Amino acid sequence: MKDIKLLLVVLLLVAGNASAQFTDRFWTFGDSAAINFKNLNNPVSGSSILRVRGDCASICDSIGNLLMYCGSPNQDIWRPPGPPYIYDDGFMLNRYNNIISNGDSLKCNLGYQEMIITPNPGNSNQFYVFTAGVLSSPLPMGFFYNIVDLSLNNDSGYVIQKNIPLASFQVGDGVAAVKHGNGRDWWVLFRPWDSNVPNNTFYLYLATPQGLSGPFIQNVGTSVSLGGSYRRNEFSKDGSTLFTSSSTGLLEYYDFDRCTGIISTPVTISPFSLVAPYKRHWSLAVSPDKSKIYVTTINTGATSDSSFLIQYNLNSPNPLTDADTLFSTKVPVLLTQLQIGPDNKIYLANGWTAFDCAFDYLFCDTTWNQINQNLSVINSPDSLGSACDFQPYSFNLGGHRSYYGLPNNPNYELGPLLGSSCDTLTVGIAENPMYSNNIIVYYDGDWETAFINAKNLRGKHFKFELFNINGQLIKQEVGQLNSEFYTQNLNMSSYADNIYIVRLITEKEVLTTRFVKR
Repeated sequence: MKDIKLLLVVLLLVAGNASAQFTDRFWTFGDSAAINFKNLNNPVSGSSILRVRGDCASICDSIGNLLMYCGSPNQDIWRPPGPPYIYDDGFMLNRYNNIISNGDSLKCNLGYQEMIITPNPGNSNQFYVFTAGVLSSPLPMGFFYNIVDLSLNNDSGYVIQKNIPLASFQVGDGVAAVKHGNGRDWWVLFRPWDSNVPNNTFYLYLATPQGLSGPFIQNVGTSVSLGGSYRRNEFSKDGSTLFTSSSTGLLEYYDFDRCTGIISTPVTISPFSLVAPYKRHWSLAVSPDKSKIYVTTINTGATSDSSFLIQYNLNSPNPLTDADTLFSTKVPVLLTQLQIGPDNKIYLANGWTAFDCAFDYLFCDTTWNQINQNLSVINSPDSLGSACDFQPYSFNLGGHRSYYGLPNNPNYELGPLLGSSCDTLTVGIAENPMYSNNIIVYYDGDWETAFINAKNLRGKHFKFELFNINGQLIKQEVGQLNSEFYTQNLNMSSYADNIYIVRLITEKEVLTTRFVKR
């Protein structure tokens, strides 16, 4: 009996490790700063070759060894204030701290959460780097993806697809990602930046072994005109709740279905307003148990020179009136980016805005102080008020400096949504990996049609089957194959929005894939 229990424990540990192929145990940010989280009980400072104001992201292997990182702008480029802005300035670096071949001139705009890295579910050596363009015309704008293969170029990496547009309009500064409920695929989310017409729109893309599908467009919650400003989007650590903030006062959260990507049940904590004084939210982070959110904010009007760290207790009947200001500063110190670490502590970047250079874009070589050489830390973010143990300027960066940003890393270690309808990849319908790339489905929401294509088929007869997310067979047909190809334009107008599974069977093979109807 003991042996059986031990075997179960080992199997659970193996399963847990298998679902956590990647981690964010090494952060790179600011002016050559880094944190090594390999020992979660004792993270230590490290170094990188970044010199970035905000945008940065990184990804590690399962034991915390750095695989790659990225940032914007290129550390060799100094920016004067104001237009004309330089747009193509993001870059990717490998674990050897070298720019990856073809990994320069990525499209992104000097922001704070415009870059994010996700694994490619179809290839363990490849990674998506998503970037956003948020600055206004006449510059090119939009949402883009890049694919880097780290196995190429003698393991130094090569960007095999670069600056591929997914959207051509102005995008908000708040790209986020979360693992699908199957524990393999990835949802990637952004919001449009429309300063003229209020909107409550979310754009989602789904990365699967078959590639990217989407956009899946949803309108949920409060409509906000960004007014030339930005929004942040953050998932809870378990991926079930999405939080959003704006620099025009809005704080809101929603339920998120990791299986379907559906955003629902909006709850407003702080309303949107363009009437001063209002809170200009800079950043937000969510406690591991989702009971608290932490927001850095700059108040407009009479207190425009003040910056605040605020805790909102979501268990309170009125989180807004019960909000607790944990810390405040005045210019030249700004409380800027918040980010939850793999150790479940929340880290805070401290911006220094003294104009001791011609333009305070990147620090002067002489600008060294307690503020920019340290991060602040919320040690117990699940706890209320002072019990959360906020310690300003308490994590020393070992001779490096922070700026306004911290890595925009998703929870790579999130596993499948156990017990859900999608905690197995095809709801118990076996996929054949040998032929998985020979069938693809593209769903067009305007046409409400699933375009199904298969190639290199071996056999003379086929059986087509369509299953819903619960594994129920809802459509079936049989026929004769006249070539090695199979196509079908399947009208989905009578079916509900959800995930569907397609299976194509011949005498010699079984091909299976999935798509999402929106």
